Amino acid sequence: MAQFMVVHTMKKGLEEYAAFATPERMAALAKSMAAGQTPAKCIKTWDSMNYGQTDYTFCLWEGASPAEVQATLDATGLLEYITADIRQVDETDWAIVAQAAV
Repeated sequence: MAQFMVVHTMKKGLEEYAAFATPERMAALAKSMAAGQTPAKCIKTWDSMNYGQTDYTFCLWEGASPAEVQATLDATGLLEYITADIRQVDETDWAIVAQAAV
């Protein structure tokens, strides 16, 4: 599977987003992704909203293509509230790099 970093920005206000992206809705999405019921799956999210920074959220996804990530996001309804700049990425584990450099 390929990896994709998705950069999100808000399209609507934080209150509108929070009313849509309830814990129950996000838990249902997480279960669907874990069960392989979506074209792609989100592995991790880095979100600083709890710290007063609502400009960017970053998510690491796995899928066969950017189109699969897009299709998964389209199906959630989240794209009414946030943007999605999807970029294929490679992951570097710096601990492994450090060990190899010894």
